[in-house]
Amino acid sequence: MAENLVKDEELSEVAGGAGYKVIGTAKVITTNLNIRSGPSKYSDYLGQTNAPAQYDVYEITQNEGYIWYKIDVSKWIANDGTWVQFIAR
Repeated sequence: MAENLVKDEELSEVAGGAGYKVIGTAKVITTNLNIRSGPSKYSDYLGQTNAPAQYDVYEITQNEGYIWYKIDVSKWIANDGTWVQFIAR
């Protein structure tokens, strides 16, 4: 549903300037990938994103069998190994 998508312009530009260092790029290679408020499938749902979106990554963690990428101050996407391609910087 397009109305649930988090628009790229809604991702805060201050994420990189708030003491966060960009460590890589997350390239979304699936559709309807959930954006969450934290690195957990139980964190608040904020919307979805689709390929070919790309995001700067500020932190990586593992939780609940997924690799989680922090793409903004409080926005995370998960990867099961097939949803996102990570490119380190």
